[in-house]
Amino acid sequence: MHALGLNPDDLENKVLIRPPVEAYSLIIGITEGCWWGRCRFCGVYFNTRTNEIIQRYRVRPLEIIFKELEYYHRVYGEYVSKVFLAGGSALSAPTELLIKVLDKIKELFPDVKQISSYAKNLDILRKSDEELRQIHEHGLDIVYMGLESGSRRILKMMQKGTTPENMIKAAKKIMAAGVKISVYIVLGLGGKKYTEEHATETAKVLNEMRPTIFRFRTLNILPTTLLWEDCNQGRFEIVEPYGILKEQLTIIENLDDDLECEVYNDHHSNYEYWESGNIKEDKQKIIKLLKARLKDPATKRLKHKHLLHM
Repeated sequence: MHALGLNPDDLENKVLIRPPVEAYSLIIGITEGCWWGRCRFCGVYFNTRTNEIIQRYRVRPLEIIFKELEYYHRVYGEYVSKVFLAGGSALSAPTELLIKVLDKIKELFPDVKQISSYAKNLDILRKSDEELRQIHEHGLDIVYMGLESGSRRILKMMQKGTTPENMIKAAKKIMAAGVKISVYIVLGLGGKKYTEEHATETAKVLNEMRPTIFRFRTLNILPTTLLWEDCNQGRFEIVEPYGILKEQLTIIENLDDDLECEVYNDHHSNYEYWESGNIKEDKQKIIKLLKARLKDPATKRLKHKHLLHM
């Protein structure tokens, strides 16, 4: 038996990821694996090169989730301020289960200030407006969703399994339920061939979506992905740092002047650090910063980081 009092068969959480911003949150697994598992750039739960399952998809049993929560209550007492519902497909869990988990969190940790999770756009779209409203009323405050790119071509090329329209619809739907949304953009996802399309189409989607927050990440290709093969065989050319910064500039320049949202360029995969509490107020300042960086001769000498972990 495990220290939590759990059967080892229930501890499949060998893969437990969370956004960097949730580093100090209590992390509770709701789902394991990924029900989609086909994205060419993602090798977290499924090795798309070898067809090897790294972690099989399932919704974790409610009694196991409760045991974990009760264990952490014994360890930390009531003093937990943030909780992250882990799993790449946490919102794919039945609404009834999610509500029971949210209620249990509030019961055990009455001082909790924020509860968050990842959310796939299709998981949001599969729930009714009423279900999403209930989930928010029971405590879900913010979700993190991978937009990746606003380009239909690039989403299809990367086997994302969705469309720009679905991304926009899902974001609007969950915000209408009262839940904040933070969307991720993967710079360089179109490779050199589609770098301009990636930037301009992503800006269009952001203008339509009007998310609470969006965050930049730079593409780094993992050996467990099909994109690794594409790159090695010359079918995909990595965008170098100068091009990454140019994509970023194009996205910011093409945002509507009245778009109000937080923007963070704070990940270690990126080549510049900056953030904005309101892009409407900071747009010109960020454009000036990026243009200055692109004019710096040292920028063209930067090499891609080739990170093997994020």
